[in-house]
Amino acid sequence: MNATTLIQGPIIDVMITLDASQEPKVTYLQDGAVCTGSVVVTCGEDITYRLVNSAGYAFMGAGFLTPYDHIIDAVQVSADGQELVLVDEDSVSGTTKFQLIFTNTTNSLLLLSPDPQIVNKGQVPPKS
Repeated sequence: MNATTLIQGPIIDVMITLDASQEPKVTYLQDGAVCTGSVVVTCGEDITYRLVNSAGYAFMGAGFLTPYDHIIDAVQVSADGQELVLVDEDSVSGTTKFQLIFTNTTNSLLLLSPDPQIVNKGQVPPKS
């Protein structure tokens, strides 16, 4: 992955499990607690999603409903597919919805996550 000059923002663990009917379930965890996977941004930062306890799955990328809204500036996936970083410069205010996209070793079908959100508060210009 390419490094950015932004600060490290939240790291959200993503766990994929199969329920009794073999349907995949995506769970988001932050600091060990279940969360929605959504993030509120108040300054430019890298938001990291990290796969944990999800053998056979890898990040392929992220799909956005509004990809050109400038909320997220770039998406980076690690070479092993175990981390996905959303680069958010927080240059505009607004909300963007997206889904994480996963590959798996069982077949060629792709898995989409529930849709977390990134909410940018926008940078406040310094007072003069």
